[in-house]
Amino acid sequence: MSQVFTLSDQSLALMTEQLNFSGAFNHTCRSAYSRHQIQLKMKVERAVAETAVTIIMGGEKHSITLTTGAAGNSRTLADFVEAIANGRVDSAEPEPPRLQLVQSEPESALDTAQQTAVALLTRKGGHLQLDVGLEHPIHVAVHRTYTCEGITVITSIGERKPRTACWTARGDHQEVTKRLLQSIEHLVALATPKAA
Repeated sequence: MSQVFTLSDQSLALMTEQLNFSGAFNHTCRSAYSRHQIQLKMKVERAVAETAVTIIMGGEKHSITLTTGAAGNSRTLADFVEAIANGRVDSAEPEPPRLQLVQSEPESALDTAQQTAVALLTRKGGHLQLDVGLEHPIHVAVHRTYTCEGITVITSIGERKPRTACWTARGDHQEVTKRLLQSIEHLVALATPKAA
């Protein structure tokens, strides 16, 4: 069985973050079928438009230039590193596609009418009481900021010891509505009783 070297999920996450910084970073590619591993050094030189990445592995240097901030840079870099580790970088052998797990969107606790009411609330300000099927309704108070585009929000659920959140968001109507809906979903998740 041939050696197949891969990056761990932790290394993939680290590489994603390290693409945002200039510097040198060490990583390990591990064999999927044995205890063998290959050490590599990744040098990142970040500029405004492009990010130059040099991979030093086994006495060889390999370089790739990525567009700064482009989506998918970390996957491209991971495929490049694994190709080097497995000896495919200079051959015409195509890369096997990296599997992307797509998680399904969790179902919203708010129905369409409630989401529309929340969107209207972020546009005009005011107070809203949302019944989401829990013991107590969720109370949402929104104050529109007119000096700069945004909202200040207080959300709470409960009577005796309410769970409360207060925050301010700046941005256009769509952005602040999305943040408010996320905040309400989070509050619903916190207030939902756990199964015994």
